[in-house]
Amino acid sequence: MFKASNHILPAKWTPRPMTRKFIARFIKIKFIKVLFMGCFTFSVIFSSLQLVNYFFSVKSLKPLKRPYETNQMSPLSEMNSKFCFTKIHSKTSRKYSDALQQFYFRGELTPEEDDVTVATFVTQDDYDDLIRLAEAWQGPISAVLHVSTKTLNDTHSSFNELYKRNPFLKRHVDIHLVAGLFSPLDSTIISRPTNFHMNVARLFARTDFVLFLDQDTWPSPMTRSYIRRNKELLLREDVMILPTFAHTENASNHDFPQTSEEIKELVQRKAVGMRDHGWPLNDGPTNYEDWSKMEIYSISEYDLNYQPNFVIKRGSNIPWCTEQFGDFDNNKAACLLQIYLNGADLWVVPDAFLIEYHYNKNDLLKSAESKWEKIIKDRLYTNFYRAACMHYSRTLSSLGKWNTPEANNAKQLCPRIITNWGFGIIG
Repeated sequence: MFKASNHILPAKWTPRPMTRKFIARFIKIKFIKVLFMGCFTFSVIFSSLQLVNYFFSVKSLKPLKRPYETNQMSPLSEMNSKFCFTKIHSKTSRKYSDALQQFYFRGELTPEEDDVTVATFVTQDDYDDLIRLAEAWQGPISAVLHVSTKTLNDTHSSFNELYKRNPFLKRHVDIHLVAGLFSPLDSTIISRPTNFHMNVARLFARTDFVLFLDQDTWPSPMTRSYIRRNKELLLREDVMILPTFAHTENASNHDFPQTSEEIKELVQRKAVGMRDHGWPLNDGPTNYEDWSKMEIYSISEYDLNYQPNFVIKRGSNIPWCTEQFGDFDNNKAACLLQIYLNGADLWVVPDAFLIEYHYNKNDLLKSAESKWEKIIKDRLYTNFYRAACMHYSRTLSSLGKWNTPEANNAKQLCPRIITNWGFGIIG
């Protein structure tokens, strides 16, 4: 009789090495080899790219993808424009920002993005000059018109008539209106452009590049096309200086020179001279001798009071002009100082130039000031210069750019200030 056993399976059982053999055979399959090598190669390449991107790429925040229509839900779309301007122009009197109406008149043509917009300032006495500028430039113009509140209706009617009569105004000129401030005699206190006006003109320009143009100054025929051909300089966020020439008292007529050769001939006859405000003719930082060589050159001897006509890129890292000075002689100089300390180089171009017709017009616009008023203004500007040195030096240092060429201007212009006040903060 069959004897029952307590063990159904053998007491000692060693599994056969099937797993190892299977793996060995699996690896030998050609397709698997190719697949494995492909995955390995992809992993190495992907990891290398991630490391390169981590160490060498510029860190920037990606725009958020919102689950709603921003034009309808964003608080910015519901804000009153006056409220926005009080923040944008926080250093300027509320009487300016509250009275600002952007695109009071709008040019019919939409300019190309890489075109150059002239940023300028207009008063009720300068309508004819604006027409001449529009005819000479034949391109986009962003003009800030400063008028009396009492004459707004007349201003609107006058400009309607001007736009109807002049096709260049109608096509190219955008007008941004500022009403006030005014004296008891009902005449504009601000008779000259301030940095507030220039910031407004720049803010609402519809192109990538902006020309800051003085009053009663006119571009040569080739200026606009020359700037567009040499926009690489501006894309580097440098500044393009346009040399300005003024007719002297020796000039027998005020014909507009068309070429650089005509300018040279007039300079030799002492009928025209290179104009830098605050310097004798042909003796300013723009340097006529360097310009006459007909090659692009950089400003070698920068001065705190230097205020030429210049072209910049409208946005990006170019600083906005300080608005703290109001009607101040060095408004434009303060603006250029900020841009220079921020790391921009100043380049003078030979084939694009401007003509200032009335040598002493800006001097006539200046209000009479006492000796003490001049001393106070000089001290204010000196204090601004020191503060700007510290601000931009600290900014460059915090961005890790203090030991790059971008900081050379600040190091050259502010050595004593950095040494005395920046120890332990900069570098």
